[in-house]
Amino acid sequence: MRQLFAAHRLRIALLAAVTPGFVLAAAGAAQRLPWPNLGEDPIVTPVSGPSWLTHLGIALRETSLGQGAQRYGPPPGAARAPADESLGVARIVRMSGADLYRLNCQACHRAEGTGTPPEIHSLLAAVQGASVSLVRTRLRQQAGPAAEPLARDKARRARADILARLHKGGRRMPPRDYLQEGDMDLLFAYLLELAAVPDGKRQLTHEVSWARRGELVVKGTCHICHDAVGALPSDSARIHGAIPSLESIMKLKSLRDFVHKGRRGEVVSLSDPALQHRGRMPVFYYLRDEELASAYVYLATYPPRPGRP
Repeated sequence: MRQLFAAHRLRIALLAAVTPGFVLAAAGAAQRLPWPNLGEDPIVTPVSGPSWLTHLGIALRETSLGQGAQRYGPPPGAARAPADESLGVARIVRMSGADLYRLNCQACHRAEGTGTPPEIHSLLAAVQGASVSLVRTRLRQQAGPAAEPLARDKARRARADILARLHKGGRRMPPRDYLQEGDMDLLFAYLLELAAVPDGKRQLTHEVSWARRGELVVKGTCHICHDAVGALPSDSARIHGAIPSLESIMKLKSLRDFVHKGRRGEVVSLSDPALQHRGRMPVFYYLRDEELASAYVYLATYPPRPGRP
């Protein structure tokens, strides 16, 4: 019972600390803040299991997976940048297809969708194959009057293939089976825009909870490289490429430090000052402060679990 009460107080303190516009005077005030309780958003689940890199059995230095940001933190000896991040998190947020792409795809496929061939393929050609207009143009000289129905059929099948690959993943692509149908529709509409498809749909948005947004950041970006659970690696292991688990990061990092490292990076300081080095983790400059703050509170409220990814 004491452990449950302590965990409840920790969650309230974390939520209160990142809620804009409130100043806490007492514990009772925290309980009245407009945050959903654990389990109130039924589609949100904890992150679990090994990272995608662990699943594939490859080291970070051997791959471009998860490193689409292509920016890294300051070198040893550099002064830490001012901690001016915004730590506020709205209870309900609107999310677009572009947002879903940033949180779930950009870490590997880069902002332009071009990937890093030959390991990570470009998205653009496959998405262009789902355009009725583009397929019709290619088929018109060959098929004549039959071009229209044939183009619609080929584009429909290409779209189904893309959505199936998003859901199930591929040889080196992690599955995105935690995305809902509405997420997929928004994301696919943005992919059409990214690929400059002439018959793309107008961009829409939908509402999600703070917990859902945090879940998307963690599962779509962080879990590519970080196992859900596990002990903190030794200094020697970290120097040689071991990656801390999300569970161990939550024991080391405050909310402010978590957001600062994700957005701006920092020198990795180990027990021996001589072991300081530039962090291997990319700086996710394209993630917003409030998105990373949501990820931190999600990890605190829905603790990582062992098991399959």
